[in-house]
Amino acid sequence: MKKSIYAALLSALICPGSGQLWLGKKWLGWGFISVSLLCIMVLMNHIISRAQVIAEQILAGNVANDLSSIYAEVSKVALDAQSAELSQLTWLFIANWTLSIASAFWLGAKQDKQLNTKTTD
Repeated sequence: MKKSIYAALLSALICPGSGQLWLGKKWLGWGFISVSLLCIMVLMNHIISRAQVIAEQILAGNVANDLSSIYAEVSKVALDAQSAELSQLTWLFIANWTLSIASAFWLGAKQDKQLNTKTTD
């Protein structure tokens, strides 16, 4: 399998930046990994804090302890003022992942080309 395809698959299926690490581009790989982890940490922090608020409302009796009431309360998050920020953060995560795949493929293709020129010489 070509390095370009293998590196792109690593970045697509394992973690953004893993293909770059495999190709030896450590700084670029760790950069993609750092952006991904930062996005995931912020998103998870928001999800956990929102779940905590809903749990406190259930315990206080403000939200009924049935599936439809809890679902309605969770659905209000889409109307929340922070949802625009979270949407942008989600798009940043997706763009980072896409750029990681494209970068891994491009760097792998460069290395494949170099290997081909060395073998033909």
